[in-house]
Amino acid sequence: MTVDLHFPESGSLKEKRMYLRRIRDRVTKRHGASLAEIGYQDLWQRSRLLVTVASSDVHQLTEGLDRIRAYLDSQEWILTSTTTEVVDVEE
Repeated sequence: MTVDLHFPESGSLKEKRMYLRRIRDRVTKRHGASLAEIGYQDLWQRSRLLVTVASSDVHQLTEGLDRIRAYLDSQEWILTSTTTEVVDVEE
């Protein structure tokens, strides 16, 4: 899942990193996902994240991604867009 976030209260890259650290800790510990910032690293109010989850059950996978999206959409930052792609390695 690719996620674009806007941090309107952030005034520096240091503040943005604090938000990203909190997101990473929550998403990796609670949801078992991996997270990487893949865009807008030099901007202090925007971020593009790649969130990855592996599962043997597609239903469980989509539910997990929905929970992550709901968390990201319920915080003080603004979730501006998401794109989800499910890859089946059996195909």
